[in-house]
Amino acid sequence: MLSILAYIFVTTAVILSTLSYFFENRELKKRVAHFPGPKSYPLIGSAYVFYGDPRYVLNRITNIFTTYPSPFKLEVGPKIYIGTSDPKQIKNILMSPKALEKDDFYRFSQSWVGNGLLTAPASIWRVHRKLIQPAFNIKVLESFVEVFQKQATIMANEMSAEVDGKEFKTIHYLSSCTLNVICESAMGVSIISEEEKKKGYLEESERAIIALSQRGFKVWLHPDIFFNLTKTSKMYYKSVAYLQSITNYIIRRRRSEIEKESVTSTFLGQRKPFLDLLLELSDNEKKLSNEEIREEVDTMLFGGHDTTATIISFVLLMLALHPDIQAKAYDEIYNNFGSDDPEVSPLDYKDLLKLEYLERVIKETLRLFPVSPILLRKITEDLNIGAYTIPKGCSAALSIFVLHRDEKYWPNPLKFDPDRFLPEEVDKRHPFSFIPFSGGPRNCIGLLFAMMSMKVILTTILRKYVIKTDNIVPVKDIKLKILVLLKPVKPLAIRIEKRVQ
Repeated sequence: MLSILAYIFVTTAVILSTLSYFFENRELKKRVAHFPGPKSYPLIGSAYVFYGDPRYVLNRITNIFTTYPSPFKLEVGPKIYIGTSDPKQIKNILMSPKALEKDDFYRFSQSWVGNGLLTAPASIWRVHRKLIQPAFNIKVLESFVEVFQKQATIMANEMSAEVDGKEFKTIHYLSSCTLNVICESAMGVSIISEEEKKKGYLEESERAIIALSQRGFKVWLHPDIFFNLTKTSKMYYKSVAYLQSITNYIIRRRRSEIEKESVTSTFLGQRKPFLDLLLELSDNEKKLSNEEIREEVDTMLFGGHDTTATIISFVLLMLALHPDIQAKAYDEIYNNFGSDDPEVSPLDYKDLLKLEYLERVIKETLRLFPVSPILLRKITEDLNIGAYTIPKGCSAALSIFVLHRDEKYWPNPLKFDPDRFLPEEVDKRHPFSFIPFSGGPRNCIGLLFAMMSMKVILTTILRKYVIKTDNIVPVKDIKLKILVLLKPVKPLAIRIEKRVQ
């Protein structure tokens, strides 16, 4: 009896809420009627596009962005998105104060990361960004290179078990390394020996991401009342509880260590790493609550370890698929540092500035495999983007994935060519034709941290190993899916051989 009543209640609520949204948006629908776009059905709009396996969802989204000229409209249930992959239009959107708010899609992760920089309303984001920015000062980041090198060397030594063996999945090694990097550098807490906590964090974060993706692409699960009735929600909230327990553990440990030192943590004079700065803003200046600290640490841990590990796994595959490019990258390393083992001759910050070709390799990988393939922004006032105006109440959907593979800006776009990022080539392109870390004022605060850590990790691997693959495939045949972030359908795998001079 109760189950029947619950079913009737849920069904009625779905119908009433959908009808309510439908009638509320009638005027907005009229204002975007002149935009091209895929067929839209009553109530559901074009939500059918997002139904199915994440791999096919990415393909359908990409097909829409390449079929319709920018800008176009995409109705998803009651929501109206204006899609574009045009760099001029994207610049207008990302640079506008009328598009600082994140789309409601991001609120699904707020139960995990709260109002951290990634998801915060603009009013909170402005304050927190200004407070946190000093933690990403170049002098602070320079000091982290030693940690990057230490953790990269540990990982490279662990990978020695794979030498001359079969292909192995790289993501396990890389995720563990990048989590260690963030904890020991930005958080000031080493968890390398706490294997159970580290393993649990990596597993539960993956489960949480899968749950968020499933919810995001099923319009009927957007309302909390419906999502909370599903098994997926139970899995998600269980994972979030564990992840937040690890975050709280890290914060307690660092706070305890600072208290034992009997002084406020100082770092290079007035410059402090991420968590130390947050704790000072809470304990001494009373500018952040304990909950706000946890939210920012949750955001940093998730955003930092998973994205960086994914990017490096793609870079390693590209180097394996292009031995000539790998040889050129290694020649740059050898010419600067010789054949010394990283443990004998570790990198410092000035060394990273010499690795210009390796940086171009990373950027070309980010072009083809941007970890955030789509950016969503809420439009809070009518926004002119050239010949079109995006009405207030819509959201903008920006396809970085399509933009980065558009032959108008990238001739022969599926060819892996790091020299696209030579200074003279960069000058030929629109500055917003390459935005792997977003753009405008709400770009990724950790982009320099990420680039520096990736260069150290990749250099360490290349100094010890030759990267190979048994499965030579063109870029167009690398199967991808969207799970909030861009991911390979199957974990990427390579072989390694010991590098001999």
